Amino acid sequence: MILLVAGFIAAASAIAAGHPVQGAYPFRIETKAAGREYRLVAVNSGPATITLAAQIKGENFASDHSWPLVEVIPPNASQELGRVFAATRGQGFRFTTRYSHAFGDARRPPDSALAYRLPFADGVRSQVGQAPGGEITTHTGKESLYAVDFTVPEQTPVVAARGGTVVEVKDWFTEGGPNPDLLDKANIVTVQHGDGSTAQYVHLATNAIVVRPGQVVTQGQLLGYSGNTGYSSGPHLHFAVTQAVVYPDGTVHQDSLPIAFYAFNPSVRFEARQNMVVAADYSSPGKVVYPEGKREIVVAMAQPAPGPLPAESTNTPRVTSQEVGISIEAEPQGSWADDIERETGYPLWALVCAIAALFIIVRLVAEFLDTLKPPGVAIRTENWRGAVYNPREFRRPRDSD
Repeated sequence: MILLVAGFIAAASAIAAGHPVQGAYPFRIETKAAGREYRLVAVNSGPATITLAAQIKGENFASDHSWPLVEVIPPNASQELGRVFAATRGQGFRFTTRYSHAFGDARRPPDSALAYRLPFADGVRSQVGQAPGGEITTHTGKESLYAVDFTVPEQTPVVAARGGTVVEVKDWFTEGGPNPDLLDKANIVTVQHGDGSTAQYVHLATNAIVVRPGQVVTQGQLLGYSGNTGYSSGPHLHFAVTQAVVYPDGTVHQDSLPIAFYAFNPSVRFEARQNMVVAADYSSPGKVVYPEGKREIVVAMAQPAPGPLPAESTNTPRVTSQEVGISIEAEPQGSWADDIERETGYPLWALVCAIAALFIIVRLVAEFLDTLKPPGVAIRTENWRGAVYNPREFRRPRDSD
C-alpha cells in the first residue's frame, strides 16, 4: 500500500510539473520496507546514464548515508542510495524524498574539441534560423542557449550528428504551432554520446522515427524525418547538445553546450550563425564565410536579406523533479533486532542460521580429521582392580620343581 501511494504521488507530481507520464524515461526512486526501516533504491530501467540529485526531509529520521546526495546511475541498473530509520528508537518517524535527474554524467567533462556533422542527409541545404550570437526569440534558457535551428522542409532525412546510444524517442505527437501549450509536445530523438553528453533532435514528424531506445547509431545514420510538431511556427529541426549539471540548489539540469560543426572534404570546422546557409557536403572542398563578411580558415554561404526568424523552438527545461512522501509509525518493541540488521546488513534470522551452519561445518570437519589419524597401540582392558602384590608368586624356581 505504501509503494502504491508513493507511486501515485510521484505520478501526480510529474503531471503537475508539466511532464507527460506517457513515454517518460523509465527512471524512479523506490522506497522498500526492510523491517522497521526503509531502503531508497534508484531504478534506471532505460539505456541512458543518469545523474541523480536527491534529498530527504522529515521528522525523527536518520540514515546511513549523508544527504543531499548526487549519484550517477548506469544504464539498466538499480543502486541502493541509503537506509532511513527512526532517529529515536521505538518512536514514529516520517520523511519525504525529493529528487531530480537528467541524462548524462555530471562528473565527466564533455569533449569540447569535437566537431559535429550537420544533422541532415548529404546534399541537403538549410538556412540557420536561430543560433548563438544572433537574434534570439526562444533559446533563452540554459538548456537551449547554444541550440541551433535549421530550417528544412518536412520529411527531410535527419541523421545522427555523432554516434551514440538512442535513449529517448517520442513520435506520437501530431500538433505543431506557436502555442505555449505545445512546449512539451514535440517529437524527439535523444542520443547519448560516449562522454555522457546528449544530442536532441526536436520537432520531428509524427510516426517518422526509425530508431528505438537502446539502439546504437553511428554518425550519419538515419534517425527519422523532420516535421513541425510542438512549439514551432514553421518546419525546422531544433538541434542541441547538452550535459548534466548539478546546480547550487541541489537539483540537476541539462545545460546546452557550444556546438562546432564540420563539412567538406577536407573537413572544415565552423560555427552556425543566424541566416547562414549550410550544405551537408562531405565530398568536395569548400570554405566558410560568415554573414559579417569575416573569412575563417576553417559551405559556400548565401547571405539573404535579414528578415523575421523562420521558426521558433522549444524552451522546455529538460529536468524531471519528483517528490515521494511516506509516514511511518514505529513500534516500540523488537527494535534491537533492527539495530543488528542495520549494523550488519543482514536480518537476525540470517545471522542465527549462519552461526548454526558454521557450527555444523566445524563439527563435520573435526570428525573427518579423526578418520585420518594413524592406528595407535592396542590398550589392554583387563581389570586389575583388587589385585594384591605377592612376592612369593615371583620366587626363584627350585631344582625339584
